[in-house]
Amino acid sequence: DWNPEETSDKRPLLEDAELFEGPAMVLADNEKYCAFARFCDAYGRIWNIVQTAKTQDEIDLVKHEAGHCPAGRLVVWDKKTKKVFEPSFDPSIGIIEDPGIKVSGPIWVKGGIRVESADGSSYEIRNRVTLCRCGQSSNKPFCDGTHASMHFRDNLPLEAGKEEW
Repeated sequence: DWNPEETSDKRPLLEDAELFEGPAMVLADNEKYCAFARFCDAYGRIWNIVQTAKTQDEIDLVKHEAGHCPAGRLVVWDKKTKKVFEPSFDPSIGIIEDPGIKVSGPIWVKGGIRVESADGSSYEIRNRVTLCRCGQSSNKPFCDGTHASMHFRDNLPLEAGKEEW
């Protein structure tokens, strides 16, 4: 059952983020925005990698994993220059499906598209966010990964030629 009640506050993501500091980079993580896409674990747990990353390859890996977080939960910046790494996205909207665990995920909003509250005010404009589709997030309109634990399926047809889950 879809619950339309907005439960997210309008505080900037970084205000409530936990920081993980390494020799070259700082990682901010605001777990309440987790979309449970698991891209942050593709090559190892980013929270561990950032704390030891020194070489350019290790730094690039941290940037890659943080930048592939569809919800923008993970933000990384250079410790010396304070420059935030953020991938460049054209404005676009898509749907995340997770065939690995057979669930339908959130709406992926990229490129700084403004998300407006029911009262007409804006949430923080960010380069990447995920919006709840299952109706059960405790951080609506944003996804918090609840779709995975409730095994949400939208029952929309998959791409032509693709097998059923």
